Amino acid sequence: MKESVKEGQLSRPTIADVAKVANVSVSTVDRVLSGRHRVREATAQQVLRAAEAIGFYGTGMIRHRLRQDRPTRTLGFLLQQPQRSFYKMLGQDLKEATDASTTIRGRAVVRFRDDLAPEVAAERLLQLGRDCDAVAVVAADHPKVTQAIDTLHGEGVPVFALISDLPAANRAGYVGLDNWKVGGTAAWFIANMCRTPGKIGVYVGSHRFLSQDVSEMRFRSYFREHAPEFQLLESVATLEDPRYAYEITLDLSRRIPDLVGIYVAGGGITGVIRALREDPSALSRNLVVIGRELIPETIAGIVDGVINVVLSHPRRLLADTLVEAMAQSTISNQGGNIVQRVIPFEIYMAENV
Repeated sequence: MKESVKEGQLSRPTIADVAKVANVSVSTVDRVLSGRHRVREATAQQVLRAAEAIGFYGTGMIRHRLRQDRPTRTLGFLLQQPQRSFYKMLGQDLKEATDASTTIRGRAVVRFRDDLAPEVAAERLLQLGRDCDAVAVVAADHPKVTQAIDTLHGEGVPVFALISDLPAANRAGYVGLDNWKVGGTAAWFIANMCRTPGKIGVYVGSHRFLSQDVSEMRFRSYFREHAPEFQLLESVATLEDPRYAYEITLDLSRRIPDLVGIYVAGGGITGVIRALREDPSALSRNLVVIGRELIPETIAGIVDGVINVVLSHPRRLLADTLVEAMAQSTISNQGGNIVQRVIPFEIYMAENV
């Protein structure tokens, strides 16, 4: 615990010290401590920061008071395959972000699904929504998913699209990347890193994921405009499964001698890495490979020179932004406005992993 020096004696920081550092009145600090009268959230947080900065003995009590003053909310998150490192880590980030929320006293319910069929996504979404105050979902566009969102909207449960936007008019919002920029950035790297022009493979998990569809469109438009000497192959779907990505990569590598680049716009990068490690010609051909999501497998792939660049969601920022948007939607009238929270993506290469 920090101490302040007053008149040559060591003493603990007082309420007056907190008030001075927070630039508020002593009575305001007292109201925060006692909880007898409401204080604006921003002011209360200002008092808490000041108390923490000077080591005020009542800091724990202030935190407790602020938490008690927040409404209790349950937030639900429907993610994809639990065996994928990215979603496993994101699930933990979402739990921590919910616990740390300064807007609500939150409880996180994180669910995963292996079956990516839209019927399953819709069913699980409805189940989750009936136990939660707001939900977020990673899902492909499909009428059944839209119908589930409409149903929950009618029951007063806001539904947020996470990572991949959804066209449902009744969704509460979208939190994720600007995938147009992601696709253009991936194209720029391949066009500028390839030693000679050639053919480029493009992988998507499914074209029903709007994030991947938009990213692929921009990827192709960049080459049409800036690097027409390259030939982009027809897109192949990995179904978000690394086993399919593995088989596709081995086939392309063996069948197309002038393959110079691969862009993995969706899931399956671990299968690509596995295939390239097993193909003795892959490294000698200097393939430029761009993947998504910074996970242990892609870090190892970058370090070993198997892949070149990863364009990744900043997971904790993604989680914090989503939880705040969901929390706000449960305590204030959004007026029918769709919340859009676009966060910057991160770029990783051998020099910064």
